[in-house]
Amino acid sequence: MSRVVYEFHIKNYVVLKLDEMPKKAYRLFLIDGKKHSPVPIYDAKNCIAIESDESFLGKVIEFV
Repeated sequence: MSRVVYEFHIKNYVVLKLDEMPKKAYRLFLIDGKKHSPVPIYDAKNCIAIESDESFLGKVIEFV
């Protein structure tokens, strides 16, 4: 599990910077019991993106 340390919004997406990335493969993100599909991003260290307009700052992300 990782924690969101920074976020920014671009249109209907949110990019989340995490304190650490998992070392295992994953297909979904679990945040507050809700599943989110990843949106591909490149060249952004320790970052993930999802389609959402919510704030996730300080939340814990579980990779499933």
